[in-house]
Amino acid sequence: MPLSSKIQSRLEQLPATPGVYLMKDRRGKIIYIGKAISLRNRVRSYFLKSTSNNHLAAHVLKEKASDIEWIVVHKEIEALILEANLINKHKPRYNIDLKDDKHYPYLMITLSESFPRLVITRKVSSKQDIYFGPYTEGRGRALRQAMNTVYRVFRIRDCKLTFPLKKKIDPCLSYHIGRCDAPCAGLCAEKDYRQLVQEAILFLKGRHKDLMKSFTTEMKKASKSMQYEKAGKIRDQINDMELLFQKQKMDLGKLNVPRDLIAVVREGKIASAVVLKIRDGVVIDRRSYELTSPLDQDENAIITHFLKNFYREKEEVPRELILSHAPLEEENLETALRELRNTAVTIEVPVQGDKKKQVNLTMSNAKVLLVEYIARKEKKNRIDYSVQALQEDLGLEITPKRIEAFDISHLGGTDTVASMVVFVDGKPRKSEYRKYIIKTVKGVDDFASMREVISRRVRRLQEEEKNFPELFLVDGGKGQLSAAVETLEAAGCSTQLVIGLAKRLEEVFKPGAPESYLIPKSSASLKLIQKIRNESHRFAITFQRSKRKKYVTKTWLHEVPGIGPKTIEKLLKQFKSPGAVKKATAEELATCLGNALGNKINDYIQKQTRLDL
Repeated sequence: MPLSSKIQSRLEQLPATPGVYLMKDRRGKIIYIGKAISLRNRVRSYFLKSTSNNHLAAHVLKEKASDIEWIVVHKEIEALILEANLINKHKPRYNIDLKDDKHYPYLMITLSESFPRLVITRKVSSKQDIYFGPYTEGRGRALRQAMNTVYRVFRIRDCKLTFPLKKKIDPCLSYHIGRCDAPCAGLCAEKDYRQLVQEAILFLKGRHKDLMKSFTTEMKKASKSMQYEKAGKIRDQINDMELLFQKQKMDLGKLNVPRDLIAVVREGKIASAVVLKIRDGVVIDRRSYELTSPLDQDENAIITHFLKNFYREKEEVPRELILSHAPLEEENLETALRELRNTAVTIEVPVQGDKKKQVNLTMSNAKVLLVEYIARKEKKNRIDYSVQALQEDLGLEITPKRIEAFDISHLGGTDTVASMVVFVDGKPRKSEYRKYIIKTVKGVDDFASMREVISRRVRRLQEEEKNFPELFLVDGGKGQLSAAVETLEAAGCSTQLVIGLAKRLEEVFKPGAPESYLIPKSSASLKLIQKIRNESHRFAITFQRSKRKKYVTKTWLHEVPGIGPKTIEKLLKQFKSPGAVKKATAEELATCLGNALGNKINDYIQKQTRLDL
């Protein structure tokens, strides 16, 4: 395929300097971000005929890219960091996708409070507080153990009190069982409490040696100053921590420097990554991630991308990274990680010895997770089978991945409404459902109502320049289908696929077909369109009922000329009910609303009273 004049122009303008390039599609959306030592050489390589024939990434990007932008930097290391930041911000379609774990719980210590608490949260937002985790699926036990240890050993409060308190209160049960030093009762100074918090942070960070050293120093200091009760508390802390560490200890020989073991396993476009975090010879955490590799990048590229993103923000960089595969740009990665850590960082891919055994253990974890990811994908594909079946049963030229269905509902010829529900790959996408109040049709006319709602939907798609769905589904037989077809033709969308589903015999109608289609009742496609039709009907009825409820709750106040909803709300707030308003005196009404409105309502009440007599 020949290059467009715009792409050709961009390729000629590319500088031979380090930088980051952004490829965009015809709508201006970023689809791929990369970095290069020489922007000119790297970007041009995607569009060479010899490269695109043999390289999937080049073939795809050459076909999809309609524009190229770039950002020039001084050094390759700057390009590496900028690339990672831009990928994280824009999440382009063809870059490796690392599914983050923000939906997993974290432990947060609220350093923003004078007496910090330990809280479970799923949002990482405050820069003042400190977060630990995430605690991924299957690690609920680790979360509970960490919390119990912090409460038992460090006596961090578990209440929701907001400090400073207006006055001291009696200590709760946590104080009496030795799990809190009761700052609420004034039994613990803020300085001493903060010391406990700092020790808890060392524990959660896995810095066990530093923690035990701190404990021992404090115990000796307390004993020397004859604070024997305090020294006894610290001794109990040391015993608790030693028992905990003994349970966690792994056989790592002399390999006890801070390190992360990272392994990646790939099957086609799906990959899994596992991180085992080791501090002081103890595995303190295990993280797992699902990745997608849309351009079939290999394990080396995947682990490179993973490292750039995993340590980009809040993650502590260890002294050593032991990897299952050699990353690309290893020297640049080490430089970037060294800047984050502010000290030396080494990257190693072991081939034998203790480190190799630990990487193999991490690989085993990654393989188990990859099997789970693939099984989940296969389950999703089984759901999508109904969409393929619908295409085959109706002889459709394209697969109806996105289906928009419409239904009309009214109450005795009044308050006519319509619904639109959206199914993508056989599953509802409720965030895109829409409700319509029919504005141009009086009385009961389902055909005219269908024309209006289809017309409004088509106009919105055209105005917003959005892609049309593969299929429109209207609830009804030939009449409703004809109304939809006429509207589509009038809007210049005669090629848009649309079908109707009649309820009586579950007949499917296609435009121009003399007879209806009777899909076998056991077919997955019939079950799918029934499900969509029923959902659109449910959504329309729910909307209709909400309007009906508003209609039913109208009172005589709504019939008073010149009185709006805010005035009615004010009256009901003052007098509590419409009946009480009717019994109010002219003076009470004037006090509530002023003389003009008060007199208007009073006159209406008096007039209605005379009519009733």
